[in-house]
Amino acid sequence: MTEYVFLFLLLVLAAACGWWAARQMGAARSRKRSGGLSSSYFRGLNYLLNEQPDKAIEVFLKLAEINRDTVETHLALGNLFRRRGEMDKAIRFHKHIITRPDLTEEQRSQALLELGEDYMRAGLLDRAERLFSELLDHSVETDRPARQLLDIYQQERDWEKAIVQAQRLRKFDGKAGDELIAQLYCEIAREALDEGASDQVVPALRQARRHDAGSARARLLHAELSAREGRWDSAADCYREACELDPDCLVFALEPLMEAHRMAGRTEIVERWFERMVAEQPMTTAILALARIRAESDPRAAVELLLRYQSERPTVRGLEYLVELVYRQGVSLDKLGPDMMRNLVQRLLEGQPLYRCQQCGFSGRSWNWQCPGCRQWNTTRAITGVLGE
Repeated sequence: MTEYVFLFLLLVLAAACGWWAARQMGAARSRKRSGGLSSSYFRGLNYLLNEQPDKAIEVFLKLAEINRDTVETHLALGNLFRRRGEMDKAIRFHKHIITRPDLTEEQRSQALLELGEDYMRAGLLDRAERLFSELLDHSVETDRPARQLLDIYQQERDWEKAIVQAQRLRKFDGKAGDELIAQLYCEIAREALDEGASDQVVPALRQARRHDAGSARARLLHAELSAREGRWDSAADCYREACELDPDCLVFALEPLMEAHRMAGRTEIVERWFERMVAEQPMTTAILALARIRAESDPRAAVELLLRYQSERPTVRGLEYLVELVYRQGVSLDKLGPDMMRNLVQRLLEGQPLYRCQQCGFSGRSWNWQCPGCRQWNTTRAITGVLGE
């Protein structure tokens, strides 16, 4: 009995020794392979550093066939070529990775994403669209395919398809996504207006306002449609509402706004509206518009208005119209003497840069032999033009 126990223990010991020997041999082979990989990587990186990308590609492609664990590294290297603008090399790299049979689903999806971005950078939008659409069909858990498709459809001005992708992204973008969808519907309305398809404008604008109740652009488009159809009261109301939502719209919408109120016979209404706007937010465009309205009946009152605001916050446009009123329309005002003019001009010039770097555009009021922005020497020059030399 004791002999059997002894034989059994010998068998266990032999099995343990065999396992240990096999483990040591495997570790040796792994170290050998790892050493080979490290050597190849260093050689490939050396090619990159020495501006020999073709040789580097060959090294890394061979490594990709040796070890599946290097996929992430090779994806990153493909991205490096894309950032360098070498799109043919980036495409070749990512295509090679995709052809490998042992990729996980996650690795394949990642490689397809990168290849799609290569195509986009190369201007091959149709190929990029097919790849990103394929990824969406396979329910990839990332927003990148939808974002890239959104970008493609916006470049192609395919607003309907862009809206579909923007709606996919609402869970990621929240309110910003709704504002984007509103802009896309406004593009549809804009094209319908340009093509004379008035029946398509209102539904698109209704969708725009549903996604963004504060869309100033939707109201401007509605105002334009109303003006084309001769509904001047509606046009006037929509123009005012748009400029209240976004006062900056007044800068480019002033003329059609004034025209709508003139055609609707609502000059007094728009004058009071400008008075309120100027009181709440003294924009130069609103001040000049109010001055023009007052100048039609009382040029002196218009000059007084401009003088008050120019003394507080002078602007070139305000000064120009003030001079026009005083000298071209024969308004005489003792207050507008040399001291007043000098003060206005001095305040206009305060803070204006005197010098600008020709290399990077860095500007300031002092001369720099070495530009603080781009660190280049002797690139600073005096600014020329209305406010310069």
